[in-house]
Amino acid sequence: MSRSIASLRNASAAGTLLAGMATAALVPGFGVAHASESADANATNGPNIVVTGQREADANPNAEEGAAYKVNRSTNGKFTEEVRDTPKSVTIIPKEVIEDVGATTFRDIARTTPGVTLGTGEGGNAFGDRIFIRGFEARNDIYIDGMRDPGVSSREVFAIEQVEILKGPSGAFMGRGTTGGSVSLQSKRPQLDRNFTVAELTGGTDDMLRGTIDGNYALGDTLALRVNALYHTADTPGRDYVDSERWGGTAALEWQPSDSLTFKADYYHFRLDGMSDYGHPFDSSTQEPYAVDADNFYGAVGRDFLKNGADIGTLAIEWDIADSITLNTQSRYGEVTNRYVVSVPRSPRTVSSDPAENADDLASGFVPGQLVVDTGSPQRNAKTKYFANITSLTAAFNTGAISHTLVAGFEYAHEKITNRRYAFPDFVENDQGTQIGTPSGFTRSLFDPDPVLGYTIPAVVDTSSAPAITTVESFSLFALDTIKFGERWQLLLGGRYDTFDIKAEGEGRGGPYSASSDVDFFNWQASLLYKPVEAVSLYASFATSSNPSGEQLDSSSPTYGGLVGVEDLKPERNTSWEAGAKWEVADGKMLLTAAVFRIDKDDAREQTAPGVYERVGKLRSQGFEVGINGNITPRWAVFGGYSYLDATVRDNPNPALNGARFANVPKHNFSLLTSYAVTNRFSAGVQAYYRSRIYGGTSGAGTASVPGYWKFDAVARYQATDRVQFRANVLNVFDKRYYDAIYRSGSPFSYVAPGRSATLSVEVTF
Repeated sequence: MSRSIASLRNASAAGTLLAGMATAALVPGFGVAHASESADANATNGPNIVVTGQREADANPNAEEGAAYKVNRSTNGKFTEEVRDTPKSVTIIPKEVIEDVGATTFRDIARTTPGVTLGTGEGGNAFGDRIFIRGFEARNDIYIDGMRDPGVSSREVFAIEQVEILKGPSGAFMGRGTTGGSVSLQSKRPQLDRNFTVAELTGGTDDMLRGTIDGNYALGDTLALRVNALYHTADTPGRDYVDSERWGGTAALEWQPSDSLTFKADYYHFRLDGMSDYGHPFDSSTQEPYAVDADNFYGAVGRDFLKNGADIGTLAIEWDIADSITLNTQSRYGEVTNRYVVSVPRSPRTVSSDPAENADDLASGFVPGQLVVDTGSPQRNAKTKYFANITSLTAAFNTGAISHTLVAGFEYAHEKITNRRYAFPDFVENDQGTQIGTPSGFTRSLFDPDPVLGYTIPAVVDTSSAPAITTVESFSLFALDTIKFGERWQLLLGGRYDTFDIKAEGEGRGGPYSASSDVDFFNWQASLLYKPVEAVSLYASFATSSNPSGEQLDSSSPTYGGLVGVEDLKPERNTSWEAGAKWEVADGKMLLTAAVFRIDKDDAREQTAPGVYERVGKLRSQGFEVGINGNITPRWAVFGGYSYLDATVRDNPNPALNGARFANVPKHNFSLLTSYAVTNRFSAGVQAYYRSRIYGGTSGAGTASVPGYWKFDAVARYQATDRVQFRANVLNVFDKRYYDAIYRSGSPFSYVAPGRSATLSVEVTF
């Protein structure tokens, strides 16, 4: 898209804008810098500082030269300006930051990003990448290369160039949902001008072994292939019996038969096989997680599991119809699976001394007065199949002295989610050939759980019950116009019309159900930006988004965002304003950002009577954020931010909830990664992260909570030769026990975050 946008600017704004595009397209160095002179030394105030050990071959083409922590441009074609001149809060996390914080999954990234909060998989929604942005549910607002990735699952990052987090209601850009924002994983793309193979092998504590290969091959002047491969196996640090094995591969092909035409094709394959884990039970007396050993596991080894998979193919065409007009079309077909059985550690209870009431407990060896935990067994066997297309036309033109960059187009998607229950045999044989009954749940000692069954309970598809099937067909038309009044003022106007046709049928606890809804809605964006000088952008933005009934496709219950019971309600409406500033300093190597915002939902769906829902609730999320990314000096790189969020229930049918804060959302979030080049071959860094206390609850937060915490990570790199680099990561240096998320009910459980781990990676470039 950058090549096409450059040609558009050439037609409409000639040399000045072309020069800006050329600067933005420079290939970056690594964010941690080392001293050496380059051929371009005379173009700067002294010698350039270049990273020894930078992966120049596969460097992020969207980042600033010599400051890879600073990404200049989104890869989403709807954003035609650089991040500095985009009138919205946008956080872009490049792969260099992902490596330095030791992240290998999307969950790892979300765990250390201010303004983004992890949630739990629950009884009514899927176990996977559940997140909140600025306080609002965003588990179905995750995109891959600008297209919605509808299957809730656990995502890897081995083939990711950068992660783009768009904050604030974004209906005009991304469609349904996006109340608090959206996340897009941007894939590594072929590069026509180079050949490289980068192989990395990582080993570490907790039986960690990870290997990746990233190869780019220019097969001619107009054809390039990019391949990535992954194998990963590890235990979860600080957790007994919890492990995962992951493997996958991607292949992306790009062909430019002419200067004006580009064809792109890619395929993504991924599998995960591991142990599901719902963490620790709660102590009702303290309303915090029970003070048990961090590694206590309350699952069922021999029954519980977690298996995810994805197969996604994409075809795209980019055509420069004229110097000022570019057509982009992208089609995708994907299948995503999310399968698991997991044990829920319910609130502890005391074993009674009455044998008539506790025959099973006493027969199992528990004694009167002992604290035990009963476990349930939520499960999912879901497959999401989807087809989607997005087609847009980008045109640059002038109306008198006013310049326009218009992006207009349409999107179509068809999604089908099929979820079948598992069935378990009534009896299985243990190793001694003894018949063992198979209950749906188990009872564990609170302080000394023994989760190993000693036999296997196989899960097979239950063909006796009807599957739960949700189908969605959606269509949208959108237009976004960036209007420039000279060099100082810029106006962004955008609108999007969406249709959302959904049907859900299956069999729930209350028996068979069938519900459907067909709605349409319009959202808009209006932003004004002022540039007092080239390096500074000041903006104010107003935007809307919509949440149709059934938007959270992994659930049928309206309590979890499902359709059944609310199919006749109109979409919820969200409005927001945001004012902010962005300032490039350090000769353009660093970007400072600040924003204040407010999001209002004045028609939230709330339960007013048993089984009755109305759009009568009012919610408000407001606060401010600051961010920093780039190089303070050629040797010193930083990436981080702080978020303050005051998110409260303003009106609810239950008066007790009025004024309550949002559940699962902290008031304070802080993260700072800083890295320094000590010598020309050695660099070291540390990340500090803080999250304040979060509370559980449904419509509003209750009294159950998990405490806030500080966590510290460390990274060091050593360049042994021009082709060999070593990287050491120590995560959770002080082995802090903390919790990712808290379940919403009055008797919750809490996800235990990973304990301390250490890894050593060797990277070889061919």
